[in-house]
Amino acid sequence: MVGEALIRPSNKSCDSLAIHWMVRPGCIKVIEVLEQDKDTDASIGNKLIIKKEVYGSIDELLGRYIAPMNDRVEEVLHHRKFLDKLEDEIDTKLETMKRAQPQGVFYFICWSESYPGYVSLRFIMSKTPRHHTIGVSPEGFAWGPKTYSSMDRLMNDFKKNPAGPGAKLQSNRPGGSSSSMSSRTTGTGVRTDDSNRQSRWGARSNAPPSRWGNSIPPPMPPPGPPPNFAPPPGQPPTFAPR
Repeated sequence: MVGEALIRPSNKSCDSLAIHWMVRPGCIKVIEVLEQDKDTDASIGNKLIIKKEVYGSIDELLGRYIAPMNDRVEEVLHHRKFLDKLEDEIDTKLETMKRAQPQGVFYFICWSESYPGYVSLRFIMSKTPRHHTIGVSPEGFAWGPKTYSSMDRLMNDFKKNPAGPGAKLQSNRPGGSSSSMSSRTTGTGVRTDDSNRQSRWGARSNAPPSRWGNSIPPPMPPPGPPPNFAPPPGQPPTFAPR
């Protein structure tokens, strides 16, 4: 049954157990558990270790590891971008959406076919669909070196930088800076902000809505009267005649 875990001796070592966890119908992930501090050779270790996390009993392992993993699976299944389809089917759907709206950036998540218990984040930016493999753990969703407490938080980072956490941001201009915002100095010595330029991920001020469905209102003028400027140095102030 989905979500259940069967624990049996591992065939890799006499000092380890194997958890057979059913992620979804037809998909079982095997998790190796290292045993330490055993009373006898036939007993279960008093310390059960998965990666660096230590559990004191089978019940604790099921409660602190398997139960949160099942919660993560439920979060994936109910996410608005999840499609219960094969990876090739999703890639075909992405290509169709891209042809209909060439300026859009489209993405979905599904189960990875190559790695049981992993999520595949599939997206298209130009012509060819691409993907990232997302790990599932009791702490959250692992993308590269970073773990996110929710899938929505991961998606927010993905929309900021589709290349992945820690990757260099891509520039839309040849030879441009990798930063999403830059500034320059005009001939008058006034520094202007290039943030008013349109981003490939969406518009800023006085532009149509973002491809992600968000929009930013145009900036409001500062309150109060216009500033008064002092006369050039060395010249007396001028007063209006009475």
